[in-house]
Amino acid sequence: MAAPYLVLSASPRLLKLVPKPGAWMETFKQLMGFVLLATVVFLAWLFGRQVGVGGMAWLLVSLLLFAMGAWVYGRGATPLASARQRALAVTAAVALAVSGLAVGMAQARSASPGKRAAAEDGWEAFSPERLAELRRAGTPVFVDFTADWCLTCQVNKRVALNRTEVRERFARDGIVLLKADWTLRDETITRALAEHGRQGVPLYVLYGRDASQPPRILPEVLSPALVLSAIEEAL
Repeated sequence: MAAPYLVLSASPRLLKLVPKPGAWMETFKQLMGFVLLATVVFLAWLFGRQVGVGGMAWLLVSLLLFAMGAWVYGRGATPLASARQRALAVTAAVALAVSGLAVGMAQARSASPGKRAAAEDGWEAFSPERLAELRRAGTPVFVDFTADWCLTCQVNKRVALNRTEVRERFARDGIVLLKADWTLRDETITRALAEHGRQGVPLYVLYGRDASQPPRILPEVLSPALVLSAIEEAL
């Protein structure tokens, strides 16, 4: 009984910290609308990465149809409108929403790993065969298990992996860069993650020149100094 009593006795003081209702709530609601719009922008970018610019354009068409449906409903299905006007508004709104959903679903089904650019900025597409080939040749390898929807992966890429000093060190030591893109949950990459005891991304694996030595697993959050230190120790 002690814990509930403490909560009840402390609640008046906690309630004093809660802002009182007022005009600020309307402003806050509008600001949250911008947060939702930013989320839509991110998801549209992610969708475009999977199906290309054309697919992203069709997604925007889908959202446009949804918006038109909402506008028609808001304009025609008001309490002051006649029953016939409300019925027409609801019918038109549903038709537009269904059309938008159909367009979006059709483009979502068209997404496939084969439509993605596997390699970029000096990175090769990951495959177990390519990794084994490089290991047999005694070539050091850095594998980036990543996904477009992984925010940590994107931050690590910008603040560490794409830094000039890190890329120069990769080139100087002849380290081959392999990108294991898990955006569409590729089964081959899923199995490779499982081999390292992981079920998701990010995962960064550095292989040295000696194929008999185990790889080095880097932390999930990277910095240039951390990557450079790992290369120094591995090589």
